[in-house]
Amino acid sequence: MRDLAKRRLQENLRQSLKYLVLVFNDFFILALIFLFGALMFWYAQTMKTMPESLWYYRPLVGILLWLPLLIGKLVTLLKPADLQFLLPEDENIVLYLKPMLIYSLIVPTICLALMAGIIFPFATIKAKVEPLDYIFAVFAVFLAKIVQLKVREYNSYFNRKISILVLNILFLLLFGLGMFKPQSMIIIAILLAAAVFILVLKPLHAALFDWQYAVEQEEKRKNVVYSAFSMFTDVKERQTNIKRRKYLDFLLPKNLASENPHKFLYRRSVLRNPENINLVFRMTAFAVLISWLVQNWVWALCLSCLVVFLTIYQLIPMVDEFDSNIMYRVYPIERTNRGLDLVAALAGILLAQWAIISISWLITLPINLHLFIAMGCLVVFSWGVLRLYLPAKVKKRK
Repeated sequence: MRDLAKRRLQENLRQSLKYLVLVFNDFFILALIFLFGALMFWYAQTMKTMPESLWYYRPLVGILLWLPLLIGKLVTLLKPADLQFLLPEDENIVLYLKPMLIYSLIVPTICLALMAGIIFPFATIKAKVEPLDYIFAVFAVFLAKIVQLKVREYNSYFNRKISILVLNILFLLLFGLGMFKPQSMIIIAILLAAAVFILVLKPLHAALFDWQYAVEQEEKRKNVVYSAFSMFTDVKERQTNIKRRKYLDFLLPKNLASENPHKFLYRRSVLRNPENINLVFRMTAFAVLISWLVQNWVWALCLSCLVVFLTIYQLIPMVDEFDSNIMYRVYPIERTNRGLDLVAALAGILLAQWAIISISWLITLPINLHLFIAMGCLVVFSWGVLRLYLPAKVKKRK
């Protein structure tokens, strides 16, 4: 079982690296540089004007350190076929899960280290937390993540399931309230270390492994990972479930007789394909978030233009989405102007995205002439990308 775990971890690592190379392409690296630079600029400027030792600073440090606990689930890499072929290996499943637990800690640990490094100046200078207490707080969060993963492992057996949501809320209260007196983090770290020691040496689970539950949880975890990868590239392993969203039906035309077939298909695809609608939602939320963080109309305009471009860039494959459908192939419709039909279908999406970003600017940024100029520049840039860049890229795909 240990050898099986190692082989599957190696395969998973190769697969992840293959997609990570595609995810961290030139465009995404450029977006990360802009975002990180804007965030650090805002952080440095805010630190200069921020008052010291306010009562909520220390609990805020605890809450920020708690956030990495929400990242990363227990990686088991179990497959549906394991329900039959590995079912007799209940007694040896512990050997299989040990390397999986260590592998599951890699991403949360990296995120915790990044978060701890970013908020260290705020914690030590503004919140007046001693560096030693801060180190123990970070170590306590790391131990809490191990406890969380061990609880997920416990739930994989035929036991009474422990709610991860309740456990996360308890950790939130523990770190949020514990940071009121940072010296208490030493005691919390010791208690969590004892809990980890007990859970590792003396597991509290039953003898029988709940294979069905474990496989279902792994399928959900992989779907989340594939969803993240699918924002940047095609993921053949991901299964897409198309579903109707009745609350968006008003965006579709009522009279189908006068509707262009391609426009109708593309609109339905945007509204009902979770990959497309989630992409638009995430990119719009991303633009609103960075605009709130930078608090500067120039940075907000540049980053929002980048978001609009990346949105269109990732929606280009929609033009070929129905090519593998046999009914679409035999239907007597004109296909030479599909690019223009896609432009028309996405025009409303980009208009809604521009409206939401502009409203967020009016709420979060100082209202002046520069802000309205930025709103005008953003709509002109969106029109240019939609009318010039998108048809050219679609033409190259033919």
